[in-house]
Amino acid sequence: MDDARTFGDLTRGLAIGGTLLLVTDYDGSLTPFAADPEHARLPADVRRDLRALSKSSAVRVAVISGRALDDVRRRVGVGGVIYAGCHGLEVSGGGLRFVHPAAHAGRAALSAVAESLASCPMAIPGTLVEAKGLAVAVHYRHVAVDEIPLVEWEVSQAVADAMRHQPGSRLQVIRGNRVLEILPEVGWYKGECALWIRRQILSAGRSPVMLLYLGDEGTDERAFRALADQAVTVRVGPAGVSTAATYRLTDGHMVLRLLSALAEEYGPEGRG
Repeated sequence: MDDARTFGDLTRGLAIGGTLLLVTDYDGSLTPFAADPEHARLPADVRRDLRALSKSSAVRVAVISGRALDDVRRRVGVGGVIYAGCHGLEVSGGGLRFVHPAAHAGRAALSAVAESLASCPMAIPGTLVEAKGLAVAVHYRHVAVDEIPLVEWEVSQAVADAMRHQPGSRLQVIRGNRVLEILPEVGWYKGECALWIRRQILSAGRSPVMLLYLGDEGTDERAFRALADQAVTVRVGPAGVSTAATYRLTDGHMVLRLLSALAEEYGPEGRG
């Protein structure tokens, strides 16, 4: 579907008489993809629109990221937003707080994985191991293509060793954009987290709730499938990549156009 039609369909009649729940990923959706994860900074105009939307009585804003909760909250820096880290395993903000209990029980195994990979004498140059409490990320954005299989092998070995030494722990490896994410295998991802947030808003008495979800990569594809027939889903990225999302916005400029239109429509000075 072309951008103009996508943009028009999304900005007409959202959340009439109820609440618009805007849920978005961070890296690649709100920010351009950066070669170094530390350099993925939120553009000022995106923060402006998120702040306007967060002040609307008709809108709730949530950012669900693979990043650690404190990291994504610091990078967005907008009060009133619901923040979810580690692919939705922990939530804080906007009056909500949640830590997945089964995931919390896997912290010891995840810590063992992080320590093993960080100290591995065979570690591949260019990898970055990031311990996030409820997850471990192994970034390989600077690894040569022919070395990636070795990175994958090292990760699989570290995960297997951790589960062998932590009886009862169940870990899994999921692929992101040039990153391998090690997570507790608890059947809870970004899509399940988005639905949980919607249930909390519904229980507070605001109905109906229109859920709009933006994401840009493989971990968001899982969310698109989980949200089928329950949300308006948007894949951010160029045409040619297959997606389970309902719509596509080709780049960050289109995301900004959408956010600005929503802020104008539903922000404190708009109809919201």
